[in-house]
Amino acid sequence: MGFLSKLFGGDKEAEKTAKDILNGLFGAQNNKEDAPAKPAEGADDSEPDATSSQTAKADGEYSFYDNVPDEENQYNFNGPFTAYFENIFNNDFSEYRYEKGNADSMKRVPYTFYSGGQKVLVVELYAGESKKLKKECAKANVPYLRFYHDHDGWWNTRKYVVERMRKALGRL
Repeated sequence: MGFLSKLFGGDKEAEKTAKDILNGLFGAQNNKEDAPAKPAEGADDSEPDATSSQTAKADGEYSFYDNVPDEENQYNFNGPFTAYFENIFNNDFSEYRYEKGNADSMKRVPYTFYSGGQKVLVVELYAGESKKLKKECAKANVPYLRFYHDHDGWWNTRKYVVERMRKALGRL
């Protein structure tokens, strides 16, 4: 059962109306966010618009589904969500050194990536709404990504995580 189903108690008509409203509000904005990220322009923690499994592309471009996707994701990975992301960092971005920052319990876990001695990306695994780190990165002209690790329907599939990180690093 997805977020909107829970929210509207299974009322399909109310759920459809809410999806239409969300698509109308956020659909046009996402076309602008599809352009490759430019590190000098600062932070980007945007999420693609995908309000149901019907709108998620079959190739897994989005990481939002009503049901667990077949591909590797943080929930079918054998280990905690931090180990899942660190596995991706180590295997797909091994040319970068990263440091795990101080975690606020397990609600917020920041990672800073370096190329040589230069900070090139900050990735935050997050379960909240603060934008403090995002603002700090924008001031320092360091790309920023946020992956929510506790939202229904967001699976953080491997392809999704890798593509967003490549985009932020200017490697697409």
